[in-house]
Amino acid sequence: MNTQTRFRFTGETPGRMGAFMVPQTLHPPFHNTHRWGGMPVVRVEFPSLDDAISNLPRFSTASLESMGFEASPHRKLVVADPQKGDRPNLIAMVSPTYHLVQHHEILEAAKAFLTQIECTPSGPVGFEMTRNGERILASIDLGDSHLCKPDGHPLSLRLHCTNTVDGSGSMCANLGWFRLVCSNGMRRLESKIRSTLRHSLASNPNLVFEPLAEHYRELSKEYEKFETWGITRIDLESVRTWVDGSIAEAWGKLAAARLWSIATTGRDAVFAPPFAALPPTRRKVKRTIEVPGSPPESRTLYDVAQAASWIASRRTNIEESQLMQQQIDPLLAKLN
Repeated sequence: MNTQTRFRFTGETPGRMGAFMVPQTLHPPFHNTHRWGGMPVVRVEFPSLDDAISNLPRFSTASLESMGFEASPHRKLVVADPQKGDRPNLIAMVSPTYHLVQHHEILEAAKAFLTQIECTPSGPVGFEMTRNGERILASIDLGDSHLCKPDGHPLSLRLHCTNTVDGSGSMCANLGWFRLVCSNGMRRLESKIRSTLRHSLASNPNLVFEPLAEHYRELSKEYEKFETWGITRIDLESVRTWVDGSIAEAWGKLAAARLWSIATTGRDAVFAPPFAALPPTRRKVKRTIEVPGSPPESRTLYDVAQAASWIASRRTNIEESQLMQQQIDPLLAKLN
């Protein structure tokens, strides 16, 4: 791409802290309240998977003494590759057995996987990433051929890829569903199939996608599940018991009260005084925003699933959000 722009966090020292180049043609990255392991996150879109592979930051490993530290056989450093005269930026201290897998490597493996299943990505590729680009979560839209509409609003299939270069986590890939009602109404239902691979000397990014190939060939089962949810009627008293029990235990009382509010009014909520020690569905709340695409009262299992997905996707801690999204299916199985 010909035109580039540099973006940084507010207050970042020019030329430092891992600022990197992203295409001018992208919408401007913006700050939000999301965190990843305590670090702030920005959202970026690249026009295509190839653009992302070319423009994501690169990293290297280095000895401690090369960065001015006392030498040690038990540790090595991960540094961000410098750009245009910048000095290398220290990212993390890791074990000597840690194998650095670059972000572009896992995306190249994702591209190979999509070629294998004869699927062409559609539209831009979205990323949530930390300030130095050391942790990324990519979302790749797999196109209109995989749309399903259990309630009239489309669900689009996406391939999600997670990678870190600071030793904080494994490579991860999964297929998930996004429901787009409006610009503020996108929420995620994650597939049960999730593949992870540790960063070791034997790490091969292609291996993380192998378990997804068979799952992709059986997508009809996912369609059938959503259709079944869409015709499965639910009783609100059963939902109340489930929210006060399973949801409160797994997600906490506030999340449970919010889910109950969405299920019974279509609106999100926060606790309001008096803060009495009552079950979540009996607590006093203040209604907030109308949840896009939610009915005034949940009548099907699919309605409840979408309410749960809204709560999970609005969690500001990315790791917690991912965990909650994985829990939706098993939690729904407890609703009867």
